[in-house]
Amino acid sequence: FLTDKYADFIDANRKEDPVERLKTLKRLIHDLPEHHYETLKFLSAHLKTVAENSAKNKMEPRNLAIVFGPTLVRTSDDNMTHM
Repeated sequence: FLTDKYADFIDANRKEDPVERLKTLKRLIHDLPEHHYETLKFLSAHLKTVAENSAKNKMEPRNLAIVFGPTLVRTSDDNMTHM
């Protein structure tokens, strides 16, 4: 994800209405540069496969989010306390 869009993704995820949240997140994802979008699509498909095998690998979606979240979405100043 682009660092200059960090606040937009965080704000979108904080929306109370789940329909509006999803709509905004989809728009932000589709607005990514093509190479970012394609990389995210590939990574998402892979992580879905990993999560589908969580009975064996213990990597449920929540665990995957903990591991990959800070790498994929980070502030421009890269300060972990702001995450």
